[in-house]
Amino acid sequence: MNIKHYLTLWTFLSVCLATHAGIIDTVEAKIDVQFLGNQATFQAALPKLNGIPGGREPFYTYLWDFGDGHFSTAEAPKHQYTKPGDYDVTLYTVSNYDNGPRPKRPTRKINVDSTKVAPKPIASTAEQNFFNTDATFKLSKNANALPGQDMVVIAGINTTEKGRIFLLTNEKIFGPEGFVYAGQTTYNDETITPPDDPKNLESLWATVPSVTVTQSGSPDYGIREEQDFQGSEAIDYFAELYGSYKTVTSYEVAGKNTSQFSLINLDITPEMLTDTNATVTITGVFIPEKGPARVHRLDVPIVTSHDPNKMSLKQSRLSYRLLSKRKALTYKVQFQNDGEGDAKNIRLEIKLPEVLDPNTFNLLNLYPEVDTCATANQAACYQYYVKGTDTLVFHFKDIALPGSKAPDVHDKDSTQGFIRFTVLPKRKLPNRSFRGQTDIYFDKNEPITTNFATGRFRRGFSPIVFAGYHHFIQKPTGSDEERTVKNGPLLGVGLAPIAPYRKLYWQVEVYANAYRASATNTVYEPGALELPVPGTDRIQKYEYERFDTYQSDRFIQLRVVPLHLRYNFNSWVSAGAGALAETTINTKHLEERTYHLLGANGEIPSTIRHSDERLAMGRLHVQPFADLNFGRTYLGPVVGIRYIYGGNQGQFGHVYAAWRF
Repeated sequence: MNIKHYLTLWTFLSVCLATHAGIIDTVEAKIDVQFLGNQATFQAALPKLNGIPGGREPFYTYLWDFGDGHFSTAEAPKHQYTKPGDYDVTLYTVSNYDNGPRPKRPTRKINVDSTKVAPKPIASTAEQNFFNTDATFKLSKNANALPGQDMVVIAGINTTEKGRIFLLTNEKIFGPEGFVYAGQTTYNDETITPPDDPKNLESLWATVPSVTVTQSGSPDYGIREEQDFQGSEAIDYFAELYGSYKTVTSYEVAGKNTSQFSLINLDITPEMLTDTNATVTITGVFIPEKGPARVHRLDVPIVTSHDPNKMSLKQSRLSYRLLSKRKALTYKVQFQNDGEGDAKNIRLEIKLPEVLDPNTFNLLNLYPEVDTCATANQAACYQYYVKGTDTLVFHFKDIALPGSKAPDVHDKDSTQGFIRFTVLPKRKLPNRSFRGQTDIYFDKNEPITTNFATGRFRRGFSPIVFAGYHHFIQKPTGSDEERTVKNGPLLGVGLAPIAPYRKLYWQVEVYANAYRASATNTVYEPGALELPVPGTDRIQKYEYERFDTYQSDRFIQLRVVPLHLRYNFNSWVSAGAGALAETTINTKHLEERTYHLLGANGEIPSTIRHSDERLAMGRLHVQPFADLNFGRTYLGPVVGIRYIYGGNQGQFGHVYAAWRF
C-alpha cells in the first residue's frame, strides 16, 4: 500500500470519527425562502441535534434577522418587505439539551423586486410582545452566556424622540471581561458613537428629570421602578451606574413612528467560564433629547450548556467580608415545560448549601404570577416550606404552564417559569465554596435535576495588626553579667489569607520591638588626668588608681517573617511556627567615666560623660520561633504567646494581642 492509499484511508477514518462524535454533520445549515405573492416564508435546514444520553429531547430555538430591521423567533416565520432591494437574512440558533457542536450561522441574500413588495410589514409575535415590560425601551436576548460562543442582545425602542442608547456590559464585581462587542445592525439609521469619558457625559445626565427602571430575565420579572431627580441627583445616579461596569458602548437613534430594533452581537470569552452558573446583568440606558430616561436591566445566566432548566446565583464570586455580615444572596430557579400539554403542578425541591439558612427565604418574583395559597381566592397559587435542615420546597399548584411542543404555542417564554429569591447565610460561615441544586417535578413525572449553582469567594487577604510586650528569657551569650536589660513594647503588621478555612496556611509579618541595656564596671588601672582648676586658667595634673564606667544603649529590633505556617485547630485555637530574619539597630549610646582622683584629702570623684546619637545596624540573624493564638482565629481579635530561639543572640518571649481584619 503506497502513501496515497494511507492518506485516503486516514481521511476516511477521520471523517467517520468526526461524524460519529458530532464534529462534522452531513447537513449544512442553510436558509430556504419561498414567496407567495408579497409574503415570504422562511425555513431552515439544520444539522440533527445530538441529544445527551439519558437526557431530554433536544430542540432548537431561533432568532431570524430579516435584514430590514425586523426579526422573529418562530421556527418558520412569515415576513413582508416594504421596499424593493437586496436583503441579507441571518439565522441565529441555540441548541437546547444538545451535546454536539453549535451549527454555523446561516445567511442568505434575497432579492425583493417590486412585485414582492407589501404596503406594510408583518409584525412578528416576538415584536408584538417585545415591549411588555416597558412600552418605550427594553433589552432581550437570544441565548444565555455560554463561554466560547456568542449571543445577540436585541435593543428595542418605541418612541418618536431622538436620543442615545448605551449598552453597559462586564460588571466590575466579576472577573475578566466576558463580553466583547462584535458589531450591531443599523437598519434604522443608527449612528455608532465612540466611547466617552464619564466626565464628558455629565452634561447629558444633568438634563434627565427622571428615570424608569425595568428588569427582566427569561421570562419577564415584572419589575418597574420610577425615580425623580433634583439638583445633581441625576449625575450621581448615572455616574454610579456607569461606574459599576467596565465596558460602555453607545449609538444614536432617530425617533420614528414605528418600533426600532437593533441586534447587537456579543462574543463570550472563554475566561467567563470561571463565573459559570452566576447571573450577570447587562444594562441598557436610553436618554432622549428631552424627557425621562429609561434603564433596563437584563439578567443573563452563565452556563456550560443551553438547558432551560437551571439554577443560578446572581454573583458566584463573592466577598467574604460582605457575606460574613449576613448579606443576602439572590438565586433564580428556571424551568420549562417542553411537553405538549399544560403542566398543572410544578414542585421545586431546592437543596440549599449547608452554609445558608432556608428559614430566611424571601420571594422576589415568580412566573407564572400567582398568589400565595394562604391568601389566594382561586385554585392557582403557590406555597413553600422547609424540608429537613437545608431543603426548600416551592410548589406551584393548579396552574397551566403551556408546553413548548403544543401546536398553538408561538411564544417560547410562555412555556417557561421561574422563581427569584434571596436567602441569608448562617452566622458561622466557612471561607470555602458552596453549591446548591434543584429537583424539578412536572406533575407526576420523574424529577429533572438542574446544574449546581456554585458560590465561590474571591481570593482575598486579611491585614493583621498586633501590639505586645517583648521579654528577654536569656541574654546573649558572652554579655557582661552586670549588663541590665529593660524589656519594651512591640508593634507589627502582617498579612494572611482571609478567614482561612484550610487547616494549614501561610502568614507573613513585619514587626519591631524596643529595649534598653545598661552596664556598670570598675577598672583598677592607675593613671593621670589633666583637668582645669576651677576659676583659673591653670591646668593641674591629677593621679588616679581606679575609675568607674557606665554604658547605656537604646535598641530597636526589626524582625521580618517571610516563612510562617499556621494551623487552625478550630475557630478558637491556632498554632504557628516558622523562621524570621532579625537585625538590631543601636539608636543611642551613652558612656560615662567617673575617675577617683588622689588628692590631699583622699579621693575626689570626677565624672566625664560622652553621648552618641547614632544608627548602628547589627548583623542579620535567622531565628526559628513557635507560637499559640487564642481567640477568633479566622477574623477578629486574638491573644498570642511566641517563643524565639536566637542562639548566641539570646532567647525571647512575646506576649501580644492581634486583630485580623
